Amino acid sequence: MDSITQASLGAAVAHAAWHRPLGSKALLWGAFFGTLPDLDIVVFPFLDDVQKLYWHRGESHSIFFVLIGGALLGALMWRVRWKTNISPQRAMAGMVLILATHVLIDYFNIYGTQFFAPFSRFGFSLGNLFIIDPLYTVPLLLGIVAAVFSRSGQAYRFTWAGLAVSSAYVLFSLVSHAYADSVFSRQLEAKQIGAQASYTGATPMNTLLWRHVALTDSGILIGYFSVVADSAEEEIEFVAVERNEALIAPYQGQRNVEAVDWFSNGFWVAEETDGVVTMADLRFGELRTDPNDPPEKWRYIFAWEISDDPDSLPQRSVSLEESRKALDTLWARLTGGICQRSKLER
Repeated sequence: MDSITQASLGAAVAHAAWHRPLGSKALLWGAFFGTLPDLDIVVFPFLDDVQKLYWHRGESHSIFFVLIGGALLGALMWRVRWKTNISPQRAMAGMVLILATHVLIDYFNIYGTQFFAPFSRFGFSLGNLFIIDPLYTVPLLLGIVAAVFSRSGQAYRFTWAGLAVSSAYVLFSLVSHAYADSVFSRQLEAKQIGAQASYTGATPMNTLLWRHVALTDSGILIGYFSVVADSAEEEIEFVAVERNEALIAPYQGQRNVEAVDWFSNGFWVAEETDGVVTMADLRFGELRTDPNDPPEKWRYIFAWEISDDPDSLPQRSVSLEESRKALDTLWARLTGGICQRSKLER
């Protein structure tokens, strides 16, 4: 998740665990340690583009760092700062909980988390939350603000309330995700489409409009389903996207190509624009400035340039104007203002 969310979650968890011995200072400590795993980017200046992709959400997000690193950090903080305020067991348990919730909420979004790094680079990702979701973050922030300005001796109740509301939202997202995923699966089965792999993910900043990506022998299919605007019985027609493997053939076996294939779990598409070949991760979604744009006009949120240099993997940027128009299109699709139905290419 984004840094504001992780800091807010860490602050709320720390205050819930340490409000009695540390008071409001627990919020500051929690905000810092809640973002600590994402500080793995401090070594980026010493890594090439490919190494950066593997490194982020790697060792610092593994269960080994959570358990061992959390216990060691808790013991260290108890020894140098909190010896007269808190027991070592409580310091270590709270620290492990802060790091564990950071990793858990990252697992819920699309990017992927390497639970078993460095022994395995597999990225675990459920997809029930987008990387940024204010509906999850705002309750945490409100609880923290209320706790800071509270004059009662029970300020922790506000952070508990924020955690409760945000957790309830996560539970709703899991139910909504499971429902949408079942709708997509039934529709693909009804169309007799055999998917080698499939993925249902949240669209930006909501858990009501879902996007499904299915990898088939002939390419990739993409479909949308809104739990508030669509019926489960209504036919979903998927847009077929060509992977264009031929564009990647000259670079096959290079580190940069293998890194994108690993990161995207195979859900990638290749394109060539002005002589520059790119590989895009389709799980994160496409940017459509018009709902009827064909795949040839789409831009992708996560895309990398591929060249003869196997260590080079620059990420392509997306303009704010493109993002705004794409969000407008998604909002209209979510609420039923538009209902793009593209014909399935067989």
